[in-house]
Formats: sequence, C-alpha cells, structure tokens
Amino acid sequence: MKSSKRMLCQAVAVALSVMAASAVMAQSVPALVGGGSSLVAPSIGAEIAAFGTSQANISYSSVGSGKGQAGFLNNDPTQFGLPASAAPVDFANSDSALSTTQLNSYASGALSAVDGPLIEVPYIVTPITIPLVNAPVGTGPQTTTGQAHSVALNDADLCGIFSGKLTNWNQVINPDNNSAYAAGPITVVVRQDSSGTTDLLTRHLAAVCTTGASGNSAIAFTETQTFAATEFAAGLPANFVQASGSSGVANQLKTFATAGTAAVGYLSPDYTNSFLAPSSTAPAASNALPVASLVNANNPGTDVVPTYANASLALSNYAPPIAANASYQAQWIPNAAAPASGYPISGTSNIILSQCYANSAAQSALVNFLNNHYTGASFASIIHGNGFDTVPASYQTAIVANFLSNTSGNYLDIGDSGICTAPVTGR
Repeated sequence: MKSSKRMLCQAVAVALSVMAASAVMAQSVPALVGGGSSLVAPSIGAEIAAFGTSQANISYSSVGSGKGQAGFLNNDPTQFGLPASAAPVDFANSDSALSTTQLNSYASGALSAVDGPLIEVPYIVTPITIPLVNAPVGTGPQTTTGQAHSVALNDADLCGIFSGKLTNWNQVINPDNNSAYAAGPITVVVRQDSSGTTDLLTRHLAAVCTTGASGNSAIAFTETQTFAATEFAAGLPANFVQASGSSGVANQLKTFATAGTAAVGYLSPDYTNSFLAPSSTAPAASNALPVASLVNANNPGTDVVPTYANASLALSNYAPPIAANASYQAQWIPNAAAPASGYPISGTSNIILSQCYANSAAQSALVNFLNNHYTGASFASIIHGNGFDTVPASYQTAIVANFLSNTSGNYLDIGDSGICTAPVTGR
C-alpha cells in the first residue's frame, strides 16, 4: 500500500515537473509581430501555421501595404490594430517598395540608431490579375476553372478602363480580332486603402498609358498606393467604386456578379479562383472570379495568363545587387513596370526587417522562418498553391548569403555581431 502511494506521489511530481517545464517553455517562446500586405496574407498565414509555435508565436495582421510600412518604420503596432504594448514590430510585408525618402529618413532617425539598419528584400513574385464579372464572351486562353475562354485585354484597354475613358464594353477592343466587345456598362472597383496591389497596377499603367488626342488614357498615371487620392484628386469617375483590402475588392465583385452588374477590378491570384491558386487559404475557390488574359506589348499577338510562371518570366531579366551595392536596399527590388516578356503586370511583394533584434530567441526564430521560406520545399508548395512564385534563384542565393548568413562577407546578416552591438541593441 505504501509502495503504491509512493509511486502515485512520484507520478504526480513528474507530471507537475512536466507542466512547470512546459509553462517555462511557453513563457520563453517569443512573440514575433508582423503585418501589412493583404495580397500576401493568405500565403504567409499558411507559412506561419506550417512553421508552428515551438520557436516563436508569429502573428500577421492583414492591414495593407501602407500600414505595414508605417508600422515597421515607426515601430508602431497600432497600425496593425494592436495595442502599443505589442511592440516591437518585428517585420512587415509590402507590395510597394520603400521610397528613397522613407529609406533615408529611417537611416538617419532615432530608431535606426538603436535598432540597426533596415533590410528590404523580395518575398514572393506575383502577378496582378484583372478579375471581371458579367463580362462579354472572350476569345483568350483559360484563366478560370471550367472556363472555355477568357476576355483578352491589351494596354490600351487597361488604360482606358482604369482611367475612366472607356466606360462601356463596346468601347473596348478585343486584341485577338480587333473587334469591339458586346455592349454593356463597366463598373470599376479600386482599392480605398493604401495598397501595394494598387502600386503594382499603377506602376504598369504609368509606364504604358498616354494622354492627349491620340492617347489611350483620360489621365496621366503615377505609381501610387492610393488610387483615388493620387490619380483622381478631383474625384473618381462616376462608374468607379472603392473597397478596402483584397477581400473587400473580391467581395464587391462577387456582389456585382450576383446583381448582374458588369465590373472590373484588380487582385492577386490568391483571391480569384482555384485555377490560378489551387490551395489558397483565402476563398479563391469559392470566389471563382474570372480574370482577363493580357497582351504584353513587347510580345504582341499572344494572350498571357496570370500564372506565377508567367510572372517570374516578367522578372527574368533582373538580378540582385552584388558586392558593395548589396547594402543599398532600393537595389534589391526589381521594377518590372513594362517587362520584355511574361505577364505584363508583375512584381514582388517584399519583406521589411531589422538587422538587429534585442531578443536573441526572436532573432533566431525569424532567421529560421526565413530560411524555411526561401529554401524549404514545403514552403515553396504553399507559395505556388497561392498563385505566387518563389523569388528567382539568383535572389534566393543572394538573400541567404547576405542576410540569413554572412557567406557574402558583406556583414549585412541579421544579428551580425559587428553591427548589433551597443548602442545598437536591436528592436
């Protein structure tokens, strides 16, 4: 009897020890706070789930690229809808590159003096699709599950539609046969919030749209995150409506589809359909939005589908900076405004990081997560399943060599002991 009681007591003691150890481990696992781009949110959310919580509790807030940039640059988690006490902001994702002004301001500011240099590198490659509902019958290649033909558009069509110059489908010329599409008014859905998806779209439009008597656009586009405030400061055209976030645009298009309203918008593939994003954790399959095929003006005669392979083809002529140039953050982001080949509206969604982190466990977990992202086959499968591509091999090699290790010898790696030393303690 005494022996049984002794064994029971020992078992209870062991159980309590395990519970106590688990509690200590749970307390020692750091939180990693990130947020920004809604474009990449479903993909990075799936990556975070796959990474697990043994090394860190990683959170990501889908608030748009503009708030992602502001949250990181000001170390302000309230931009992510979090309390100020949730600081530090460990990383952010943005589909638009930081401007020279933003980079210079951060480098000369108080945060950089303590947190160390900023890192900005491509995270994924993405096309920006042109979803459309209740559109005319097209002649282009398949872009949606169960579809025979997509609506084909060229740059003149895009410039006319997104500038408000073309408001009816019978004004839009099918580049496959040079004939106007069947008549029907067009409603255009644009982002209301500060958006990197808007930035990638307007970057292309700024490069290919022209104004004047022989122009294809009603306005001169500039690359911007804010469609209404920048492109249409005097007010949006009457046939335009606004929605917030990628999910907001997708939901508005679905509402128009049900109502029988012909509408056009712009989205990353993970919010469109399962043909382009077969395993997106966003409702791509249930959205089932048809998207246009586009003609690349540099390769006329072919309608290009917005697959991740065609997006990567558009970036194939770009390479990462080398040697001393690797320290210039702006040179890491390719600018394929009017690519020589591939899908014409393509670019990268980028991740913004600090070189130094005060919490060594958080730093280690972040580096391990990024190694999984850039080199892991399972993470590549998540990226492809959301309609994105991994960064080109040259970028992958350079990012690992410069920022996730110091095999480059450039001393840009996260946590470099020569850089991350007092007074640079890290964020």
